[in-house]
Amino acid sequence: MSYKAFALQYRPQIFDEVIGQENVVATLKKAIESKRVHHAYLFTGPRGVGKTSLARILAKSLNCDKGPTTKPCGQCVSCVDITKGVSLDVIEIDGASNRGIDEIRALREAAKLSPAHAHYKIYIIDEVHMLTQEAFNALLKTLEEPPEHVKFIFATTHPQKIIPTILSRCQKFQFSLLTIEKIVEKLHKIIKVENLKVDENLIYVVARAAAGSIRDAESLLDQIAPVVAQKAAVDDLLGFLGIMNEVSLNQAVEALVNRDLSFLLGFIDNLIKDGKDLGVFFNGLIESLRNLLLAKISEKNFNNLVEVSPNSKEFFLKTSRNITIAEILKVIDLLIEAKELSRRLNTVRVPLELAFIKFAIPSEDMVMPVKPAKPKVKPEISEERLSVELGDEFELELDNLDLEEAAAVDVRTIDKPLAKEDNSILPEIKTKWESILSQMHKIRAAIASHLSFAQPFSSQGNFVKVAFGEKDYFHKEIVEKEKNRSFVENFITEFLGRDVKIKFALEDIAPVDFNLQLQDDEEEVKVDGGVQASGSPDDFINNILDAFGGQLHTDD
Repeated sequence: MSYKAFALQYRPQIFDEVIGQENVVATLKKAIESKRVHHAYLFTGPRGVGKTSLARILAKSLNCDKGPTTKPCGQCVSCVDITKGVSLDVIEIDGASNRGIDEIRALREAAKLSPAHAHYKIYIIDEVHMLTQEAFNALLKTLEEPPEHVKFIFATTHPQKIIPTILSRCQKFQFSLLTIEKIVEKLHKIIKVENLKVDENLIYVVARAAAGSIRDAESLLDQIAPVVAQKAAVDDLLGFLGIMNEVSLNQAVEALVNRDLSFLLGFIDNLIKDGKDLGVFFNGLIESLRNLLLAKISEKNFNNLVEVSPNSKEFFLKTSRNITIAEILKVIDLLIEAKELSRRLNTVRVPLELAFIKFAIPSEDMVMPVKPAKPKVKPEISEERLSVELGDEFELELDNLDLEEAAAVDVRTIDKPLAKEDNSILPEIKTKWESILSQMHKIRAAIASHLSFAQPFSSQGNFVKVAFGEKDYFHKEIVEKEKNRSFVENFITEFLGRDVKIKFALEDIAPVDFNLQLQDDEEEVKVDGGVQASGSPDDFINNILDAFGGQLHTDD
């Protein structure tokens, strides 16, 4: 006698044997009991969750000699033929290989004929979404007004590919993925009947690997059954299935909690040497850390989870006491980032190792050492060099300025009155004010001219308030522009040999009686209208622009 696979051998034959689809089963049974069976049903959902099996059970219930009934006998001719798949009145069609208009035309002609033996002629079309547009259109008329003896049951994993006119004429039932609890329950029944000795943890591993598909779970169990019979090690069983051993995952989790980097890196190396898929380990590790997080958040709720084996539950509850929620979230985030990086690099090992290293090594040990900054030495700047550096564009050497210190002081004091005076710098700057303006006049005559209406008023530390009379606000507005103020600050700093910050203000001061004298060696230049100006023509133009806040424009 030929061998029959578990998925076929343990296929449900009556409604009560269907697992995980209780709502669908209950609705269909109610329809049969109330004799309100629709002429067309559409079963949708993921693969391996029982769509085709339930379609056969419905066909058997409708065509049983005792039916329609919710409990087909399984002994009459109709029940036996449907179970064997040889019934003349229950026609199963593969939509993928019979998708053309010719096949549907043949179906329409055959549907007109009465059933050979049973109550109804039932068409079960699997993967109905594979039919062509023309085939759907040919089926539509029959579906709109079917003969009384015809029933249609469609099954598909992609209902969105079915045209709306077909969908509107069917009663739709959505099938869902099975829970691990339901799959484990079914596997236990099969193991008992087959007299297998399978480790409980292995059953949970198989159930999780099935990802909600009972057919996949039965196929995996069928695959390991011969190896189980030979009492092979669990690792050997899972190795050829591509499933990560739960014990190995728990060891990796424990090493992460203990920040045992040496073990983790060696663990990855052993996986590669054994030919294991690091991608499978990656996914399994994230899932295990999720279980650890749930155990940490609420032990009571975690105990109610059915997808975790009893041994692993005990492990997660114990291990969660040695790690914080923040640390679990951190390592999960690192692994998710590593998974994204692995897609770009087309390698899993390097991103995975980097994630372990980032988590295991304390943050302070990963900070790059910073060399202490060398003390700044202010070079001697000649009057000639200063003229070049602080020319018309006001380009300043940044290494002569402590910009961070200046910005910090400006933010704190720009709109605040100066505190109690510290006159350590004020007497000096007052004494040298005339000399400062005279020297400045050689470089920026206009700025010096505006400053001649002001005088040092007060100081605090290296901050000096330079005051204009209230009627001289025009001159104050010119010199306190950012580029002009920077020029004045840097010029006075170089002149005095110490850092000076300037703040301009209007104060009630006596009129200033100070006239800048032209140096004997200054060149005088004739300009239109007979007016004479000191310096070069470019200096004269710049002085005019400074005085009136203008800008020079040229036509290309």
